[in-house]
Amino acid sequence: MGKLRLTKMQWLNISLLFILVAMAAVSGYRGLIAYFLNVKDSGGNINQKTTVHRLHNSALDIEKPAMFNVIFFLSKDCPLCNNYKPLMDSLRAEYAQDPRFLFVGLRTDADKATDSSYFLPLEYSAGKDLRYIADIFDASVTPEVFVVDSSNHVWYHGAIDNWSYDTGKKRQFATAHYLKDALSALCKGQNPAVAETKPVGCFIE
Repeated sequence: MGKLRLTKMQWLNISLLFILVAMAAVSGYRGLIAYFLNVKDSGGNINQKTTVHRLHNSALDIEKPAMFNVIFFLSKDCPLCNNYKPLMDSLRAEYAQDPRFLFVGLRTDADKATDSSYFLPLEYSAGKDLRYIADIFDASVTPEVFVVDSSNHVWYHGAIDNWSYDTGKKRQFATAHYLKDALSALCKGQNPAVAETKPVGCFIE
């Protein structure tokens, strides 16, 4: 039986096929790694928990996420957060019956997260992971708010309104209601007119 002889073109095609197979294998391997890096422990049933915001191979998991997730970085130790609490509660109450919206508070004072008087029941205590989660969101102060959908799109990020416009500086009344206007626009199926503002508050340490 004679030796199998291949032309240069056939060798080229075989080499190309091996390269494509190798690339597919590497891609699948990376996808598997990304899956395990991104998905946290879901208590044995992955369908009960959905990743709301996923960036840089890290995830914040929230039970029963909504179409629009209004995520606050908060601290009861921050005077500005306490000043904004009535407004935050009012907005939550306004959208409480709308399943498209979910309000979640990320507490920086994790050791006090059992205080049932502050931004409960929709609250996520990040504990020691808060600094890491804040880095993922690029959050720097409290209060700071993000309106994020389940596809990782940030519809609004920044201050609640312009009442506090600089460190230690406040207007008598807010003249621009950034978050409220953004939620109202999304409720109507419109893009927020203002998608990002500079948050003012207590620095997250």
